[in-house]
Amino acid sequence: MELAPVRVSTRRPAVARRWRLLVAATLAVALCAGYLSVTIGHRLDHGSSWWHGADAETLTEGPGTEIRFAFSPRGQITFGASIRNPGPWPVTIIGVAVNDGPADQHVFKVVRLAVNDADMANAMFDPDAAAPFRSIRVGAGTELPVLVTITIPDVEMAPGSGLFFDDLAVAYTVLGLPRHQRVPMGFRLSVLSPDGYVPESARDQQKITGALSSVILRI
Repeated sequence: MELAPVRVSTRRPAVARRWRLLVAATLAVALCAGYLSVTIGHRLDHGSSWWHGADAETLTEGPGTEIRFAFSPRGQITFGASIRNPGPWPVTIIGVAVNDGPADQHVFKVVRLAVNDADMANAMFDPDAAAPFRSIRVGAGTELPVLVTITIPDVEMAPGSGLFFDDLAVAYTVLGLPRHQRVPMGFRLSVLSPDGYVPESARDQQKITGALSSVILRI
């Protein structure tokens, strides 16, 4: 008597397949969560030094430092700030600005950006050797010296008043993820107007307002 061959299924049970899919999905979620945690938690900081030309002075009071320029409407000033990448991953800096938001609403207009070579220990500023800014890789533990030229706005200033800022808006990528952060400069930059200032347009408006008031009073 011959026995008929018995077919044996080589397919894995449905339960095993579902288990493998569940494990794979769990690993994918964990990897994604870890990636987001690492990239979102990555923060830049100010470096160890800064720079300014002879048209400014440095004032230090307690733990704070101020780089002070004289107010000159429509004039340009240049300063240097170093951006430090503490790691543990390299980043690519793709943009540096003084203000956030739309460019037409910025108080200070950035007219030129330049960089010196990144360094592992200290940022060295050399305006003559600086290259025009471009997207640049900054390794872990490295500082990037950035030279920023801005235009002072033509705005009304009361005597003794000033304009201030102490950080830079930096756009960068880490592990491929775009990031945006306000990075402290390690000092406060100030533009002071000891005698005050009224723009020509404001003076004309004041004259018109004064003339109208005089006419109304006569009537």
